[in-house]
Amino acid sequence: MTSPIRKAMMAALGADRRCYKEPATTDAQAQSDRFRAAYRKVIQTPARSFADLQDKARLVMLFDPDPKQIEASLARDILAMKGDAK
Repeated sequence: MTSPIRKAMMAALGADRRCYKEPATTDAQAQSDRFRAAYRKVIQTPARSFADLQDKARLVMLFDPDPKQIEASLARDILAMKGDAK
C-alpha cells in the first residue's frame, strides 16, 4: 500500500514538472499552488518508515538544494543510508 507521504511526494514532483512546462499563465500558478499544498502535506505528516523518511529527504533536496544548509546535509545523509539498520 502506498503511504500518504509517497502519494504527496509524487503529486509534488508531478506539479513541479508541469509548472516548468506550462506557459507563464494561470496554469503555471495552479501547478505551483499544487506543489506547495503537496509539500506542506508531506512536511506535516510524520514518517512511519524509512522509505517515508527518504521521500521527505528527496522533497527537501528538490525544494531547497542549497548544500550549505543543515536540512540539505541531513537529507543527503538519509538518502545515503541503506535502511538495513533495525
